[in-house]
Amino acid sequence: MSFNIGLSGIRAASTDLEVTGNNVANASTIGFKESRAEFADVYTSTLLGTGLKPVGSGVMVDNVRQQFSQGNISGTENALDLAIDGNGFFVLEDRGSISYTRSGIFSLDKDGYVVANNGSRLQGYDANDSGVVSGVLGDIQIQISNQAPRLTSLASSILNLNAGALVLQEQGLQLVSNGLAIGAADAGIAESTRSILSAAGQPTTAGTPATMPFATDLATVAAGAGYGAITMDIDVGDGAGAQTVTLTGLVGPTTVNAILSDVQAALDATFGSQQLTATQDTTTGALVIQRAGYNATNGTSFAATNTAAWDAAFGANSGVIAGTQGSTLFVGSTPITADFTSIPGTSTTTRTTATPTLNIVSSDAGQFAQLTADNNYSSLDVSAGGGNVLAFTIAAESGGTYPINLSQAAWLGAAPVSYNAVSITEAVAEINTQITATAGAGNEEVIAVVNGGKIEFQTQAPATQGDFVQIADNAVSSVGYSLTSLGFLSNNRFDGGVEPVLANNEFVLEVTSTSGNGGGPFTITIPPANYASLDALAVAIQQQIDVYIGAGGLAGKVTVDAVGGQLVFTNSNVGAGEGVSISGTIAEPQAAAELGLDSLFTVTGQNEVDRSNSFRINLTVPAPDSENRSGSVLISLDEEYRSVQQLASSINRQLNSQDADSYIGIQASAVEIEPNVVPPQFTLKLSATTEGEASIISITNISANGPDISAAELFGILQVNPDDSSLLVTGIEGVSNEYPEQTVTLINPDGEETEITLPLHSEGNEIVSIFNQQPGVTASALTTMNIPLSGYNSPGNDLKLTVNGQVLESTSLADIADEINNYRATTLPGFSAEISENGDLVIYNEIGRDINVSIDSAVVTDSITIQGADNTGPVVLGGSATADVAAAIGGQVTFILNEGYILANPDPVVSGIFGALSEDEFTPYVLNSFDPLDQDTYNNATSTTIYDSLGNSHVMTQYFVKEPLDATRPNEQNIWAMYVLIDGQNVGDPDPSLPFPENLDSTAARFEIFFNQDGTLDEIATGDIFITNWDPVDENGDPTGAFTSTNVLEGGIPLIDPPVNSNFQISLDGSTQFGSSFSVNEVNQNGYSTGRLTGLEIDQEGIIFARFTNGQAQTLGQVALANFRNPEGLTPVGDTGWAESFESGVPTVGSPRTASFGQIRSSALEDSNVDLSEELVGLIIAQRNFQASAKTIETMDQVTQTILNI
Repeated sequence: MSFNIGLSGIRAASTDLEVTGNNVANASTIGFKESRAEFADVYTSTLLGTGLKPVGSGVMVDNVRQQFSQGNISGTENALDLAIDGNGFFVLEDRGSISYTRSGIFSLDKDGYVVANNGSRLQGYDANDSGVVSGVLGDIQIQISNQAPRLTSLASSILNLNAGALVLQEQGLQLVSNGLAIGAADAGIAESTRSILSAAGQPTTAGTPATMPFATDLATVAAGAGYGAITMDIDVGDGAGAQTVTLTGLVGPTTVNAILSDVQAALDATFGSQQLTATQDTTTGALVIQRAGYNATNGTSFAATNTAAWDAAFGANSGVIAGTQGSTLFVGSTPITADFTSIPGTSTTTRTTATPTLNIVSSDAGQFAQLTADNNYSSLDVSAGGGNVLAFTIAAESGGTYPINLSQAAWLGAAPVSYNAVSITEAVAEINTQITATAGAGNEEVIAVVNGGKIEFQTQAPATQGDFVQIADNAVSSVGYSLTSLGFLSNNRFDGGVEPVLANNEFVLEVTSTSGNGGGPFTITIPPANYASLDALAVAIQQQIDVYIGAGGLAGKVTVDAVGGQLVFTNSNVGAGEGVSISGTIAEPQAAAELGLDSLFTVTGQNEVDRSNSFRINLTVPAPDSENRSGSVLISLDEEYRSVQQLASSINRQLNSQDADSYIGIQASAVEIEPNVVPPQFTLKLSATTEGEASIISITNISANGPDISAAELFGILQVNPDDSSLLVTGIEGVSNEYPEQTVTLINPDGEETEITLPLHSEGNEIVSIFNQQPGVTASALTTMNIPLSGYNSPGNDLKLTVNGQVLESTSLADIADEINNYRATTLPGFSAEISENGDLVIYNEIGRDINVSIDSAVVTDSITIQGADNTGPVVLGGSATADVAAAIGGQVTFILNEGYILANPDPVVSGIFGALSEDEFTPYVLNSFDPLDQDTYNNATSTTIYDSLGNSHVMTQYFVKEPLDATRPNEQNIWAMYVLIDGQNVGDPDPSLPFPENLDSTAARFEIFFNQDGTLDEIATGDIFITNWDPVDENGDPTGAFTSTNVLEGGIPLIDPPVNSNFQISLDGSTQFGSSFSVNEVNQNGYSTGRLTGLEIDQEGIIFARFTNGQAQTLGQVALANFRNPEGLTPVGDTGWAESFESGVPTVGSPRTASFGQIRSSALEDSNVDLSEELVGLIIAQRNFQASAKTIETMDQVTQTILNI
C-alpha cells in the first residue's frame, strides 16, 4: 500500500514539474496564459466502508487550470500589433476552423488580409465606402490600392468681414495729355554734341618771340620833353594788312612806366590784347616791341613801316628780329617736360659736427700749489752731538724730486746760530739751498716759505698753475725726526693747486648776405653755467644773439636750435647768398673750438623759384541762362608736367574742386592727334559737360605772376590761340521729344495747391514718376511711332535703322518688328512692335520712354517717313546728303485723379504736354475697381485648394470688396462683393450681350453678399453661389482632361451627384459682418486628389483607419472580440490559441469597448502572464515533493527487506 502512495506522489510531482516547466518555457510567448496544476487526495473505499481510522491512498492530479489574468502590455512600432486591455479574445478563422487568441501579432498577407503568424485570418466587421461599419462578421481585408480622386462639389467658408472696413472704390477723373508737343516728331541728328575748345597744337616750350628794339634808354626819354601823338604802321599778319598805331603822347619829364603804358594801350587798341607787347630791354633800357600771347611761342613775326616818328622819340629801331618756334613737349623717349612748380627758398644752416659741452665756463688763470704745515714750527736739534736727522723728499708734478737732509753733517747753506736749536727761518733757508742745489738756480719748481709761523711749500715757475707739490718722509735716513717735526701731519703731505681754466663761452657771429640783410660781426658771450640740456644752451645763445638789434644787428636774422645733439645756426632769410659765419675771439681764440664751433657743416640755402601763374577758363551759356551756369574758374599750374594727360588731370582737379555756386561744366582731356603718329602725340581739349547747347568756352587772363616764368610758357603749354575761331566748336542739340519746361498746379479736395514743374525734355516715364510721387494722382505713359509702309524707301535694302541705340540688321518692316520684339528682354526693355493691317510698322514703348530712330545707308536717296500722333505732321529722314537722319517722339501721359483732385493752370498753355486743362478735357473714371493683381482694390482675400475630377489641385481665391454706398438699394451699408478666381483666371459665365468672339470669354465671377443689421449673413438675399464656368487647366494653360464646366445657359444648374461637370457650390453659411478684423474661422471643401496608402491606425474601439497621401482617412472595418462564460473551459489548440468547448460555452462576439469587452491598443502586444519568480519557487516545491515521495518508497523498501530477513 505504501508503495502505491509514494508512486502517486511521484506522479503528481512529475505533473506539477511539467506544468511549471511549460509556464517557464512560455514566459516570453505573446498572449500566453499560464496553467496551474491542482491536486486531490485519494482514499480507498469498499462496500464495507473505510473503517473508523481510514488511511489515504495517495494523491491524484485533479485539474490543470488555465489562468486568464491580464498580462503586461508592451509598445511596438507596428500598427497591426494589437493588445486587448480587458476581457475578450481575437477571433481567427483558418479554412472554416475558428480559434481564439490573446496574441495580437498580425500582419498583411499578399491579398491584404490581416493574418496571424499561422496564417489564420483576423475576424471583424467590414465598412462600406462611406465608412459605415456593418455587423456581419468576416475576414478583415485592407484596401492597398490607390484612393480615387474626388471632384470638389462644395467649398464652404465661415468668415468675418470687418463691418468698419473702408470702401476702396471711388469716382475720379481721367486726363489724357493733349498738348501740341505730344507725339510730335522732332528731326535732326541722333545725339546731342558738346561745345569743344581745342588747343592749337601740341604743347611746346615758350620759344623766342619776334622783337623790334629801339635805341634810346627809356629813362632818357622819360627825362626829356616828351613826345606827341606819333604813329607807326604794323602788320601782324592776320590778313588785315598794316594797321596804324597811334600813341596818345606824353609831356616830359615823365616815367618809364607811363611810357610803356602809353605804348601798350596803343598796341591793344589797334590789335587787341595778346598780339604785341611793349617792354624795356634789361640791358640797354630801350623800348622793345615784341610778339605776345600764342604768337610769341610759334615764331610768328610782324612787319613795321613808317617808323620815323617813333625812331625820333625812342631812338632808331633795329628792325624786326625774327622769333623761333618752341620745342614740342612730352614727345619721345627723353621728352621735354614743363616745370611750373614754385619752389620755396631754403635758409643756410650751419651746424656743429659734434655735441657741444654743456659745462660753459669763462677764463680762470688757476693757482700754484701751496702745501702749509698744520702746526707751527718750534725748533730742531740737528747737531752732530744730538745725532738727529730729518730727511724727506719734495716732488713736483713735472717729475722733479728734491731730497732734503736737515742735519749738521748735510748742511749746505749758512750755518745756523746753533745746530742744537735751528730756527724756522734757518730751516727754510737750508731747505731752499738744497732745492737750488738739486734743480739749479732759476729752475726751482718748489720753494719753502714761512707763513705765519708755519712752513709752507709753494710751486712756482717753471711749474704752472695746477701742478701739485708732494712731500714724503725718508724713513731710512731720518733719525729722531719726521715731517711731523716740521708741523706736517701724516694726512697733509699733498696740494694740487688750482688748474687754469680756458674759456669756452665766447665766439664771433656774423650774418652774411648778398641782399643787404647781413649783421655783425658781434662777440657772443654765453653766461657760464652747467646747462641741463642742449636745448637750454641753445636758448642761452639765442638770448645773447637777440641783444644785438637794429639794421646791422643780429636779432631776427639768425636762430639757434638743438637738433640731433648738435647746435644748428640758421639764417632767417632764404637764398643761396644768405649765410652764417662763426669764428673765435681774439681774447679767447680757443673758446670757439671748445664749443665745437671750429668744425662746422654748412648747408647752403636755395633761392626761391617763383613760377606763380594763372589763367581763367570761361563758360558762356546761351541766353537765357536761368540756372546761372555761365562762369569762370581761375586755374594755376604748379607741377612738373610730363604729359598732356597730367596737364588735363591738373586742370580737372581745380575745376572739380569748386563749390556748387562756382562750378562750371567744363572738363579737360588729352586727345591723340590725327592722323596718329609714333610716338603718339596729344593735344589739350576742353569740353562742356552739358550736351546740346551752343555754349562758348574760352581761356583768358593768362598771367605769369612769378619772376621765374613767362606768359609765353603758359601759351606754349596751353596752345591757346584766341585768333583762331575754328578751335571752338559749339554743341548741337540732338533730337528729343521737344517737351518744354512746364508747370501745372495740382489742387487737392481741400483746395490746397501744389505747383509741379516738369523739366525741359522730360520723357514720359519721368513725368509719370514725378506725378506718381504726388498724393491723389496716378500716371502712366505710352509712346507710339508709326513708320508707314508707303514711306519706307530702300530699294536695295541698304537702309539700317537704330532704335534707342540698338542697331537693327533687318531691312523689311516685318523683320524689323520681329527684331525689336526679340530685344525686349535685353537692350530694348519696354519696347514692342507690330505690323498694322495696312502694313505700317508701329513701335511702342510701354512706359513712355522717348522713341529715337536714326537711319544709316550707303545710298543717300534711301529714306523713311516718321509719323507721330494723328494730329501731328510727318518728318522724312534721308533722301539727300544734307537731310535729317534721326527723329524722336515723346510719350503720351494719362493721368488718373482721385476724387476731389484736379489739375489746372498749365504754363505754357497748349504748347507743352498739357492743353488748356478745361473741364471738357477730363472724363469720369472709376478708381480702385477690383483688380486681383492690385491689393489696394480689395479689402480681404482668402484662398482654398480645390480639386478637379482627375485629382489635380487648383487654387480658388475669394476676394471681398466693400461696396460703395448706393441709396437706391436697401441696407446699403451691409453689402459686399465677392469675386472668385481659380488659378488666377476668371470663372464667371460668358456675357451673351457681347459680340462674337468676346461673348465666349469668361467674365469676372462676382457675387453680392448681404448681411443683416445684426451682422449675420442674409442667406435669402445672398442666395446660392455656384461656379459654372470653370474649365480646369494646368500651369501651362492647357486643359487637364478633367470634367469641364456647363454654364447656366447650358443647364449647369442644379448640380448632379455623381458629377458630370466641374461645377461646384460655394457656401458662406455662418459668416458674419462684425466690427472686428477680417478672419477666416473655417474653410472646408469635399474634394481630394488620388491617394496612396501611407499607414493604418486602429483606435481603442478596433476601428481600422487607412491614411492616404492626399491627407484623407478611410474607415476600412472594425476588429471583433469574443468572450466566453467560462474561459477556463477553452481547449488549447497551440499557436497560443484556444478552441470552443462544451465547458467554455458558446462565444459572445461584439465590438471592443462594448458590454464586457476590453479595449484595443494598437502598436502594442500583451505579454505572457507567467511570473517567473513564482514559477521558480514552484519548481523547488515540486522537486521537494518528488524527493519526499521517493523517500517514502525507499523507506518502505527497507522495511519490507527487513521483514523478509526475519
